[in-house]
Amino acid sequence: MEALELLELIALGETSTVQFKRTIESPDKLAAELCAFANSEGGLLLFGVENDGTIAGCSAEEVRALTSTIANVAANNVREPLFPTCEVVKVQDKNVLVVRVPESEAKPHFDKNGAIWVKNMADKRRVTSREELRRIFQDAHVFSADEMPVPRSTLEDLDLEALDAFHRKHYSQSVAETGLPLGRLAENLNLARGNHLTLAGLLFFGKHPQKYRPELVIKAVAYPGVSATETTKYLDSEDLDGTLPAQLAKAKAFLRRNLVKTQSNQNINTEGEWEIPEQALEELLVNMLVHRNYFISATNKLFIYSDRVEIHSPGCLPNQLTVEQVKAGNSISRNPILLTLASKLLPYRGIGTGIRRALALHPETELYNDVTENRFRSVLKRTRKV
Repeated sequence: MEALELLELIALGETSTVQFKRTIESPDKLAAELCAFANSEGGLLLFGVENDGTIAGCSAEEVRALTSTIANVAANNVREPLFPTCEVVKVQDKNVLVVRVPESEAKPHFDKNGAIWVKNMADKRRVTSREELRRIFQDAHVFSADEMPVPRSTLEDLDLEALDAFHRKHYSQSVAETGLPLGRLAENLNLARGNHLTLAGLLFFGKHPQKYRPELVIKAVAYPGVSATETTKYLDSEDLDGTLPAQLAKAKAFLRRNLVKTQSNQNINTEGEWEIPEQALEELLVNMLVHRNYFISATNKLFIYSDRVEIHSPGCLPNQLTVEQVKAGNSISRNPILLTLASKLLPYRGIGTGIRRALALHPETELYNDVTENRFRSVLKRTRKV
C-alpha cells in the first residue's frame, strides 16, 4: 500500500472495513477483531493510529512484537485459524502496521470462548440470535434454509395429488408406481427429513404452507399516490398465500387488476398490453420467491404506486454479489432445492438470465441491494401515471 492511499483511508475515519489501533489491548480483544473482519467483508487493522486518526507510529521493536502477537492470536485464539497479512507503510516518517484480514470462505470463525463476532459499522458485535447464526451458516454454504425440516409439520401435510401430478410429469411414474414408502420418496426428492417436511417441500407441495410459516406470504398493496406515508387509504390490498406457484399466480392477478392495459392495435376485442410487460414482472416475482433469504422471518412485498411498482424480498445479495454482477447474469444459489423445483414448477430457467431478460423487456427498472434494511428491491417505472 502506498503512503498516499493510507493517508486517504485514515482521513475517512474508521468504517466497517477500516479500524484504527494504537496497539494491541489484549489477545482476546484482538481475536474478536480478527473474527469480526473474517466473518464480515474483511478489512484492515491499522496499528500506530489513534482513534481520532492521529498517526502515532510504531517503533521497529513494536512492529516485531505486534506481528508476532497477531500471528500467534490468529493461529491459536481463533477457530478455524486465520492468516492475516502484515505490511509496514511509512507515513510522515512514522511506521504504520497495516494488517489485512480477508473475508473468509470458512466462516463463521469463533474466538477461543466460542463467540462469533461480526462487524457493526465501525465497531463489532457478538452474534447471539439463532436467526443470524443460521444466516451466517447459509452464507458459508454449510446448509441452506430450504433443506431445513419445518417443526410440527408431517408427511400428512403433503398435497399428494399435486405430488403425484409432478411425479407423473417429470419422472413418468405415479407415486404409487415407484413402490417406495411416501417418506422415502419425499426424502429422495428433498421434500422431507424424517417425518417433517423440508421448507422446500412445504413451499411447493404443502397443503397449507402458512399453517407453519405464516410470514411466508406476499404482502400486496396498491396505493393511490407515490408514497405509502402520504395517505392511510389504499386502492387494493391482499395477503397472497399458498405454495410458491399459487403465490405467483395470485401476484399476477393482483397486478392485472391494478395496472393499466393499453391497446396495441385497432382491434378493440384484443385484451391489450400491460403498461409494464407481464414477463418482466413475472421474472422479478419469481426471483423474489426463489432467491429471498428464508432465514429471515419477514414477508415478501409487492407495492403498486401511481408511478411505479416495487418488489421487495428479505435479505441482501449473498456473498458480496453486487447489483452490477446480477445485471450481467451472475448469481449465487442461496436455495438450491427451491431452484431445482422452480425449474420444473415455475417459469424459471435457472441459468442467470431472468433479471437480464426483465431489464431488456422494461429498461426503466432499477435494482437496489439495500444493506441497511437487509432487503433486495426491484423498482419498475409505470409508463402511465394514474
